[in-house]
Amino acid sequence: MRKIHFTTGLFATLFLGVLFVNFALTQNIDDANSDANPYLVSELPFEIGERLIFRLRYGFISAGKAEMKVLGLKTNDYGNYYHIQTTARSTRTFDWVFKVRDVVNSYMNARTLHPIHFEKLLREGNYKADTFVDYFYEDSVARVKYLRYKDGMKIKKREEYEVKIPATGVFDALSAFYYIRTLDLNGIDTLYVPAHEKKKVYNLPIAISGPEIVTVKAGKFRCWRLEPALMEEGIFKHEGKLTIWLTDDNLKIPVQMKTKVLVGHITAELIEIKGISKKIPAKLN
Repeated sequence: MRKIHFTTGLFATLFLGVLFVNFALTQNIDDANSDANPYLVSELPFEIGERLIFRLRYGFISAGKAEMKVLGLKTNDYGNYYHIQTTARSTRTFDWVFKVRDVVNSYMNARTLHPIHFEKLLREGNYKADTFVDYFYEDSVARVKYLRYKDGMKIKKREEYEVKIPATGVFDALSAFYYIRTLDLNGIDTLYVPAHEKKKVYNLPIAISGPEIVTVKAGKFRCWRLEPALMEEGIFKHEGKLTIWLTDDNLKIPVQMKTKVLVGHITAELIEIKGISKKIPAKLN
């Protein structure tokens, strides 16, 4: 088993939904989900104004807070799109160890939840980098710009390139998470999600089991257990287990995410739910 290397990407790598940062155990995008666009979404489990607030812990140590937010429904030349955002911020105490101020935005087609634009702005310790992606499905192309900064936010490295993507669509790390929330997971052992990260496009396999009962500060929930194939890049270069728990109802709210590191676990635990007007069927208290 390979060792774990504690590098950059702590909060973004753990917290970004199903965490599609360079995948292992994947198959080529042409091998699955190749039917004519199967991704039209008929009913959304989230609503504008939804805010999910998480506590981030390293073992028993409180490391920070993160939020997943549905900011709005907007319109451009391509039609209606949702603006989804995650933020992660280390606590003042943990700043002395590893200061984090991350922001990730995804602008998703309102009918399919495929991204039209994606931004990942990482500020983690001495590591500062921005990634911007524009998706052009009519041309089967994603255009990527990556900027890595040195002291004073001067550009240390710049990359711009195009990646071929299927016309039926792909998902970034954040939009993939919200797309999975629309699916009926009953009777599914393994789910494949077409995902894009940097220069790669893959179908990411996600093992599904449950239900299980999970108790966090936000309450006690009946949950699906999801185990996506693990990433090769980011803070966790390892072969350990990553587990995500979603409520096993029509909302599929993320309740907890956990990954094993060399000593202990990194955990994102749901502590507060805001902006959800619907009853949460899987909540048991």
